[in-house]
Amino acid sequence: MIEKVLILRSSEIFRNTPEQDLIGLAGILEEVYLEADENLFRKGDKGNCMYFIYKGRVRIHDDNHTLAILDKNEIVGELSVLDAEKRSASATTEEETVLLKLEQEPFYEVLMDNAEILKGILKTLCRRLRIMDDKSVTHHKSNLTSLPSL
Repeated sequence: MIEKVLILRSSEIFRNTPEQDLIGLAGILEEVYLEADENLFRKGDKGNCMYFIYKGRVRIHDDNHTLAILDKNEIVGELSVLDAEKRSASATTEEETVLLKLEQEPFYEVLMDNAEILKGILKTLCRRLRIMDDKSVTHHKSNLTSLPSL
């Protein structure tokens, strides 16, 4: 239980969450063990949970295009815990991985009592959007410079 609380505390989402709330949250996390090259979920799957990487690495991808490699203490699938829509990308383990799974309904219950968690989720989503935006702009600029002159 203490290890789960420490994992939650180390994530940006729960950094400012009171310890008592973290203890309650740690009690509802399910441990998931996966070998290397196992699919956590596929693009288009309906999602209703998110995962904390306790050990290992997870590749986020769209077919063969890698969008991100996530490591220990990072979260995977946070959009699905908010809206339960289809997954926007696939997630595959890079190595033996241990995850902590948080289902949507228990998450909402905790969220109702703690606005700091919502702030943490929003910060994480904004950071990831900025990274993707930077990659998109860089890719666009490199395509412009490689166009043949007329």
